[in-house]
Amino acid sequence: MSGPKTSSYVLTEEQRRQLEERQKNIQERDLLREKGVENLKKIKAIFEDICDVCIEAGESRPDVEAFQKGYEELSSVARKVSNYHERDSIEIIKKQISNLESFCAMVQKLQVEGQEVKKRVTTEYKKELNKAMVIGFELSFAGLGANRKERDNVHIQKIQGALKKIEGAELPQELRLEFEQLQKRAMEIKSLDFLENFCSLQVYPFVHKCEYYQEHVEEFEDLSMQYGLLAKECGEEKKTFSFSEEAMGMLRSEIARLEKALLAQKESAYISEAIDEAMRDMGYELVGERNVQKRSGKRFRNGLYLFEEGTAVNVTFSDNGQISMELGALDTIDRMPTETEASELTSDMEAFCADYEELERRLSQKGISINRLTLLPPTGEYAQVINTSDYELVKPVEVYKQGKAKKKMTRGKYLYKEG
Repeated sequence: MSGPKTSSYVLTEEQRRQLEERQKNIQERDLLREKGVENLKKIKAIFEDICDVCIEAGESRPDVEAFQKGYEELSSVARKVSNYHERDSIEIIKKQISNLESFCAMVQKLQVEGQEVKKRVTTEYKKELNKAMVIGFELSFAGLGANRKERDNVHIQKIQGALKKIEGAELPQELRLEFEQLQKRAMEIKSLDFLENFCSLQVYPFVHKCEYYQEHVEEFEDLSMQYGLLAKECGEEKKTFSFSEEAMGMLRSEIARLEKALLAQKESAYISEAIDEAMRDMGYELVGERNVQKRSGKRFRNGLYLFEEGTAVNVTFSDNGQISMELGALDTIDRMPTETEASELTSDMEAFCADYEELERRLSQKGISINRLTLLPPTGEYAQVINTSDYELVKPVEVYKQGKAKKKMTRGKYLYKEG
């Protein structure tokens, strides 16, 4: 027999493994969807660039029309593959992942085709397209004069050869600005003596940055998307990261931290939902809730479950995983119980013990391990009165009537039906 109870509730290893697998699949699904949507936006931008060139040329082209049709068809597919729900089964989620993988492959194929159409259109009409993204990587050494010997200098040839590696590359704003600074410095050089240092200390490092960007930009975008989705789900403000090797390391660290935090949130939610479900199945009706945050920053949620007319079980879910249950009389004010009420409540506490053991059994079947921390005796000193004014009630409840025969709640048919 016991009075107020405090226990630590954690998932079994198998249940945690299932929860973790589900969470990973959901993250993969969401990331694929986000990636597909973002790449569709890029395809739209490519199409708009092509249209600008065609408008200038005053002509239409079959390959452009075919590209537009492909974009419109994929936009329609995107709406279908993005239709899912949080409570989808793991089998459904895996099928959604397969559909999204096929969708992303189609988007990637169309994106490549779009770039080819863009290149053909631009070349044939001899128009400069999207200067902000596609850069002609050339440096003018105007300060050296027009002497052929200086123009054929080995270091100038090395510089132009290095820049040739990244010709036509699409770069972010930071690298475009860096190249503009490089152009200014090149024009200011007036002596061949500076060329070797300029090449090794400025040109080569810049080319290396550009090559690194081209090799890792897709990975960076994936990490950024994954981080953004996790931050949103964890309720954190998203930080901004500019592309760099260091930023990618920071993103990986943030992702690992958020995945751990999200898994803890999901575990806590699973336990909370399991208790709610078990209490309902046993005939306890949830009549009120409240969420509290203390000055220390700690948070907890209370669920008020009707025990008998005028009494209820208050279940406290703490953010550290501990869950407390205590039975009390219901009233609309803060007060201590009278001696008579304390005596009557002691009897109710004893009656709740059998239900509590049944609750533990049901939770164990749901993959929840329980470690009892405190089980206080069912004595009058632990009797309490619960002020329902502190809760958001989902239905009106009766206050406790001292000495009055209380109407018993029909829970017996639920308690031991599973043997």
